[in-house]
Amino acid sequence: MAESSGQRETPTFGVVVVNFNRPADTLDCLQSLHQTDPRPRYVVVVDNGSSDDTVAQISDWARSRGISLQKLDAETERAVDSGAWLTVIRSERNRGFSGGNNVGVDYLLRHTDATHWLLLNNDATVKEDFFAHIAAVIRSTPAAGLMTGTIYHDPARDRVWYAGGKEMPYRALVAHLRDVPADGLPRQTEFITGCAMVVSREAHSRIGSLAEVYFPGYSEDAEYSRRVRNAGMDLIYAPRAIAWHKVGATAGPAAQSPSILRAQMRHRVYYARRNFHGPERAIALSYLAITKPAKAVMEVLKGRPRLAWAVMRGTIEGFTDRV
Repeated sequence: MAESSGQRETPTFGVVVVNFNRPADTLDCLQSLHQTDPRPRYVVVVDNGSSDDTVAQISDWARSRGISLQKLDAETERAVDSGAWLTVIRSERNRGFSGGNNVGVDYLLRHTDATHWLLLNNDATVKEDFFAHIAAVIRSTPAAGLMTGTIYHDPARDRVWYAGGKEMPYRALVAHLRDVPADGLPRQTEFITGCAMVVSREAHSRIGSLAEVYFPGYSEDAEYSRRVRNAGMDLIYAPRAIAWHKVGATAGPAAQSPSILRAQMRHRVYYARRNFHGPERAIALSYLAITKPAKAVMEVLKGRPRLAWAVMRGTIEGFTDRV
């Protein structure tokens, strides 16, 4: 594959962080980004219709540190200061993970020279040298469309949450690997998690934005990873680029939340319907049609009828919704 001029040059980073009523987590995230070396040139926080004072808290945080800040509205056109390090874009409604990130990426595309952007969960933080390691990957692997590093749990920072990923198409599922390579060398992987996904401008120009059908979240990163792979671009896991994730801080654990479990079931079916073809599609959809009702029965036997209904409702929606 031919190298693009943007990929041969030193990368310029932007970051998109989506917030919904989690100011403490978002401020921890911003603090970690501000402490990186090299530091991203642009950071965009998309506030997804929060009902609290998140925007005011971010403004106070930036002002106390002398950080250049601008505040914009997603629904209206306003004057833009492209030199601001931190941009807060307020949305009147919750656009979900994909929709919120797409608002931030659209800003970076139209108003900055960023060659790459990091989609970073607001309940995640990065190590000081995160962008140095990602920049090294970009320079050495010109066909890299998506990148990420090793992600540990937080506060249990000795537990690996993501060390590369694999796709299991016959189950319409992706899985995190947990073994961090001893040599620390970057390598190709099949799946990049949306928790800390670095996207090249070239990949976006070929693939487009995250699919907003996966509202409020789950499986959009699996689809994006597959689409980038299908476009002939590399997905690279860089073990030495470190991040930490407060797993479940934003949405909560699926095992205890009917709404989350319903979305996960629905979106696995969406994922298979939208991305698979031929025998692969037939096997994946058959697997889901057979195993999810069985899972619902197991939830009933465990005395969790609300979770059972969430499994069934999500699966039925997955097969019947227009996607």
